[in-house]
Amino acid sequence: MWENIIDKDLIIINPDVKNKTDLFNAMVNHAYNHDYIINQKTFLKALNVREEMSNTELIPGIALPHARTSAVEKLFMSIILFTDGIDYENKDMGPAKIIFFFGCTETQNKEYLQLLAQSNRLLRKSKFRDALLNCKTPDDVIKVLKQYDEGEINSEEKGRYLLIMTLNNTNKADEVMNSMIEAGITNASILDSTSMARKLAYEMPVFAGLSYMAQGKSKQSNVIMAHMENINAANKLADLLKKNGIDLGKKGVGFIQIIRVENVIGNFEEDIEL
Repeated sequence: MWENIIDKDLIIINPDVKNKTDLFNAMVNHAYNHDYIINQKTFLKALNVREEMSNTELIPGIALPHARTSAVEKLFMSIILFTDGIDYENKDMGPAKIIFFFGCTETQNKEYLQLLAQSNRLLRKSKFRDALLNCKTPDDVIKVLKQYDEGEINSEEKGRYLLIMTLNNTNKADEVMNSMIEAGITNASILDSTSMARKLAYEMPVFAGLSYMAQGKSKQSNVIMAHMENINAANKLADLLKKNGIDLGKKGVGFIQIIRVENVIGNFEEDIEL
């Protein structure tokens, strides 16, 4: 996905800024000068409003400032790297060394979410972070991005499908949501559930002591349902889940079912405020 969005002119290494305020002002001006922003003041305000909700240094040393507003001309991602880091006003996370800076129009929400999800997943990997911090030029950064880019989903099998996923480890729900968004699935509903095997082990005396109980696993699970218009999104989801440590090929982890849908009444898309 990055290959279609990233602009080498928006990759900056060790800019002359000292703190988050300087960074935001400089990057807004830079994006404006490259025709990604229509109104600097409006975008800067939206950026700061988002930051007031919660600091976007979400991983130690990594910040993902972002805003969606009509002041943006087209979706963009700027990458700023610091050798020593800058004060990002988050004492718990320390100086920020890698900044992924996003701007989005009001009509590109799905692509925006996918971009955030992909960035969030990869920035949690130390190899990816180290590769970025070792870059000396914007061309070096682009090479790293291409190496890790998943690319777009291409398929002629467009239609209407219902994805039903059973997840047996509810502690992995965040990783599943991030993977679904990155695969382009943004309309899921999550249901609390109990698998038959775990219910037997925990609640029926004659079956008490079965393997689920012996292994100390929770009897709770999740059923996640979502509408898809590209059947290959399910395969990409399974691949992303595996990269997030959720291997559906292993027994007891979970599974995905795909059902063809004849008709949809109503609008299945839900707007997500960012």
